[in-house]
Amino acid sequence: MGLTIDEIAVLELKSRWASCSDKKRKVNFHWKVMMAPASVIDYLIVHELCHFNHKRHNAEFWNEVDKYYPEYQKQVAWLKVYGAALEV
Repeated sequence: MGLTIDEIAVLELKSRWASCSDKKRKVNFHWKVMMAPASVIDYLIVHELCHFNHKRHNAEFWNEVDKYYPEYQKQVAWLKVYGAALEV
């Protein structure tokens, strides 16, 4: 995607799978993400990286997600169905 990220962190996020910060070029992932299928993890990475170009979940944002991960809707659906069950 041609981006440089300064820091990646794995944390206990309260209500998100991931987040990002423009100031430090940092991406945070909830620790439960590591238990998801690789395709879901790939989607979450693309999702967060697209936020560096588009802050809101508007049409331009979703078009960019689709550009890099065309089957992203399957991963969104997987998270809605199985995400709450991700446990150690």
